[in-house]
This record gives sequence, C-alpha cells and structure tokens, in this order.
Amino acid sequence: MAEVASGNRLRSGVRGYAAPLALATAALVVTVALLLHLTWNTNSAAVQPATHAAAVPASTISDPAAIRAAGSAECRTNAPGRRLIRVSLSQQAMWMCDGRRPVSSSPVTTGNVARGDGTPTGTWTVQSRETNRDLVGPGYRDHVRYWLPFFGDFGFHDAPWQKTAFGDREAFKTAGSRGCVHVPGPEMKHLYDWAEVGTTVTVAE
Repeated sequence: MAEVASGNRLRSGVRGYAAPLALATAALVVTVALLLHLTWNTNSAAVQPATHAAAVPASTISDPAAIRAAGSAECRTNAPGRRLIRVSLSQQAMWMCDGRRPVSSSPVTTGNVARGDGTPTGTWTVQSRETNRDLVGPGYRDHVRYWLPFFGDFGFHDAPWQKTAFGDREAFKTAGSRGCVHVPGPEMKHLYDWAEVGTTVTVAE
C-alpha cells in the first residue's frame, strides 16, 4: 500500500506541475509570435523607404526613335529643294532635311556649357568636307575621320573617344565637346556623304 500511495502522490505531483507547464509553454509561444511580428514589421518599415529611394529616374537620353519621329516637324519650315542640317541643343539631336522631307536623324553631343564651350546658335553653311583630319588646340590634338566645319572652328565630326552617351540632354552641359557637334561614327559617315559645301546648318536651342 505504501508503494501505491507513493505512486499516487507522484502522479498527483505530475498533474500539479502539468497545468503551470502548459501555461508557461503557451506564454512562450505567444511571446515568440509577438517577437516575430514586431521583427517583420520593423524590417518592412526599414525596407520600404529603400525601395522608394531606389526608383529609377527618368532617362535624360533622347530616344533615337523619338528623334526620328520629330523629323517631319523639324524639317517642315525648310525651303523646298534646300538641304538643311538642323541641330537642337535642348534635345541633343540632329536632323538632315531635303526640302521639307527628313532624310535621316541622329543623337549628338554639343559643347560643354559649364566650361564655356557651348555650341553657338545661328545659321551657317558647310565650309568644307575633309577626312582624316587632326583637330588641334590648346592642350589637345584629336584625330577624326570626318570633318564638316560650318563656322570658324565649329563643325561636325566623329568622336570615338567620347565616354558619355550621345543624345544625353544633361551630360553635355558638363561633359560635352569643345564646341563642335559630335556625331556617332556611322551617322557621321552618312552625314559626310550626304552634305555638300554650302549645305545650310541651323543650330537652335
């Protein structure tokens, strides 16, 4: 009987501890759940601003397709039968017009405004057509394959050394040319083949 009584007391003791243990376990589960919830909310709050901050800004590079589409508008005021090369500084773009018909277009890079080398605005004509020319000035000597001067030392030419994208409407202001109109190689060859001495050149804002 003593053994039975002892066993009964043991079972009674276990039952006595079972309820508090269950409560403690439940409390632990709730605590862990709360901690996980708080941690998730904190991480979410921290991530959201970073996500918004990483939004990609609108591109400052003129789209060649958009430049091409603007050709009709850019050429519509040209005189019938006259060849015209039109440059827009704000769009960093160039159009070749045969009368009022757009022949071709291209993104370009014009003069570095911050350095005081902005490309001048106005109307001129192509003065000569030259190939494999060295452009020389204070502190530089640049070899170009095609050279179409239109106003003093200002002209159209290729620029294989250029690091910024052609058509970038912001980069040219601080990383542009020394005043000339830089044209991508293939487009410059097309321009050289198409233009004649005396072809009208208009540079506008």
